[in-house]
Amino acid sequence: MSGEYCLISCVLLLMVSLSVGLQNGNMRLVGGELALEGRVEIYYNGQWGTVCDDNWDITEAQVVCRYLNYPGALTAVVGGTYGQGSGPIWMDDLNCEGTEKDLSHCLFKGWGVTDCQHAEDAGVVCERESSQNSSRVYTLDHNTGLSNHMGELFDSGRDCDFDIMVRVANSAVETICVHKLIVTLDPNASILNTTQEENLSNLNLDVSLNCRPHVTDFLRYLYTRQINVTMSSAQCIHKMASDWGLKQLQEAAGRLFTWLLPDDASFQTQTSLYEYSVHTGDTVLQETCLRYLAWNCESLIRSPAWTGLALGTVKALLARSDVVVPDEAFLLKGLEDWVLEQGNSSTHEDQVAILNHIRFPMIAAEDLFNLKAKSELYMDQQERYNAGMLQGFQFNALPFQTLAGGLLLKKVEYTPRIYTGKPWSFTFSSKDLNTFRYVGHYSHSGQNLNSLSANFDSPVHNSAFFSLFKKLNWNTRVFIHNHECSNSGIRCPSLPMVSLTAQNNRELPQEYQDSIRYLNKVVLMCEGEFVFHVQDFASTIGNGGNQAQIPANISAGQAYPCHSDQFSYRVVVQPVYTTEIKEN
Repeated sequence: MSGEYCLISCVLLLMVSLSVGLQNGNMRLVGGELALEGRVEIYYNGQWGTVCDDNWDITEAQVVCRYLNYPGALTAVVGGTYGQGSGPIWMDDLNCEGTEKDLSHCLFKGWGVTDCQHAEDAGVVCERESSQNSSRVYTLDHNTGLSNHMGELFDSGRDCDFDIMVRVANSAVETICVHKLIVTLDPNASILNTTQEENLSNLNLDVSLNCRPHVTDFLRYLYTRQINVTMSSAQCIHKMASDWGLKQLQEAAGRLFTWLLPDDASFQTQTSLYEYSVHTGDTVLQETCLRYLAWNCESLIRSPAWTGLALGTVKALLARSDVVVPDEAFLLKGLEDWVLEQGNSSTHEDQVAILNHIRFPMIAAEDLFNLKAKSELYMDQQERYNAGMLQGFQFNALPFQTLAGGLLLKKVEYTPRIYTGKPWSFTFSSKDLNTFRYVGHYSHSGQNLNSLSANFDSPVHNSAFFSLFKKLNWNTRVFIHNHECSNSGIRCPSLPMVSLTAQNNRELPQEYQDSIRYLNKVVLMCEGEFVFHVQDFASTIGNGGNQAQIPANISAGQAYPCHSDQFSYRVVVQPVYTTEIKEN
């Protein structure tokens, strides 16, 4: 009977494994402060387990990091540095050549054959995703003089009288001798308030293994008030400054995240920084990271980082209206992929909580109709899907007065996000701009306008009810030089400027002209890779307020930097109901 029970259990485990897409040999990192570090866990026979650190070195670490889409490994970590696992120890005495697809292709004792304890669980620190900007250095300079001399004093260690004990996972790894007078110069440093002055003979500096290489630069900053920050060091510098209460350095390092976020196309940096900002309670940094993830949500969903996001991150992202995606159906499909990848770790209640953030009324009627047949999550969440689909069909079929009378339109579900799919947007590429600069004028519509111009059509509104009316024709123009503005008889307070005007909105009945507002946007994309700025047009009703001033660079107001002149302007039409609803 026990054998039969074991067989049934194994079959069930296999079925669960197949249902969530896991396969024997899949690997992950657990317990690190950053996504690129942690305890190595490997999946086998329906269960995650660990790897013993016997014979564990950089060669085995390279196999793990490359499997996880990092360029390579920085360090092979031993001794349960990232905490002890709770499952089986699947592998021991590994012997890899470094070219294997995953650890299961290396030589080892056999699955589950080991004499190790979890205190010997192996870990890794991987290299960050390489990019053309990964070596960019940003200098923070807060010095008030004598910085070179002070830096030389730190480097020499001459007459130092104060020890900083550097610890990783509560274990001392290095002692750095500094000068007590200099380290204690800043009276606002909170680290000094934790120790009585008369007993201040040494301090501990607790860092992660990944941050250890940046400790010297941080301590040298105490002397010089100058430090060079890169993508690989920014989070570490921010964390050490936060721990020591060095507000000026903490805030400056936090601002640099705006510059560093676009440098990682894998989204590992962005997601780990957001989770870090939540952990530290830095709300400004949270918004910086979350806004970037929202604006680049389409690329995020297509990246390997998407299904590894924490539940809280997914919920925070879906709650926003500035999410840039082709349409709401794309967002729902991405959410379904995330839920299915979580397997049994995602509870029914978790799924309902995140599905509640999907704006079903914003899904096109045809996509709503096909949901039941195409959704892989529908059978598990029929009640929530049916409620959302009913809400969506009502919105698509009922006239405005009926919806307004039910006070439904006050709910966030009836607010569009920034949908870039057809027919809601039009894009001027860098090729268009270069052509315009070369010939002096350019027009998609065939008009001889002294500015880059195009016409495109969109529905009057998201609701299918408005398909009865003629589509709106929009004219959009990009102004690069002052003479283009004067030749067109308009004033351009700053350049570049984009205009967007509805040409035939008066064909709508008056009641709808008064009820619909267009909160249109300009989405700027850098080299076709990431969104670096989103700019509002003035709120438009009919032809009013149709200009958007584009910041020329980050110092002028761009949210994130684009280190290139290859970019695009994408204008997005965003219709919303705006009539005030009086409650009885």
